[in-house]
Amino acid sequence: MRRILPCALVLPILLLTGCGTPEREVTAEPPEPPGTATDPSGSPTDEWEEPEGDEGDDSAEGAVRGSEYAFGEGAVFPYPVGAYEEEFREGVEEDVVYTVDDVALTPSGQVGFTLTLEVPELGRVLGTGFLDVRCSYEGHEGPATTEAPLGELETGTHVTDMVCGGPDSPSSVLVSVVNGEDEADFAGPVG
Repeated sequence: MRRILPCALVLPILLLTGCGTPEREVTAEPPEPPGTATDPSGSPTDEWEEPEGDEGDDSAEGAVRGSEYAFGEGAVFPYPVGAYEEEFREGVEEDVVYTVDDVALTPSGQVGFTLTLEVPELGRVLGTGFLDVRCSYEGHEGPATTEAPLGELETGTHVTDMVCGGPDSPSSVLVSVVNGEDEADFAGPVG
């Protein structure tokens, strides 16, 4: 007659024996520290491998929230093509470009500039309902204002003149542009 062990005794035995799985090799060597490479012979080297990609890359991987650009330089943000999310095809994107230029003092001594958005064929409009443009200079930060809000943008180039309030006649300014997940800082001297 065969004897049956209670479940409470069988579980610890199964856990200790690995439940019939192949045995794992245990080594006494510590894991390699980060930044240490191993050459093909298996011996560690002190070489550091740079991550792939160019830091100046404006692709989706290269664009970083809050990246800083010079006045007149375009901040590039990829957008999926299609009218609805279910129409988006993986890897099919077009670049929306934001540019701040023509930065100069207004007759009243405030900072005036031009914000340009270049919108490619996306199969839909690009909304700017949550567009927030702010200026920082000489310890002051405040919103930029415009008399012609952009609204929903069709394919093409869209330009609006903006003004920042604050201290009179600053020599340089930082203009922060945020639209949804797009965020870029433009900095430079005031002309």
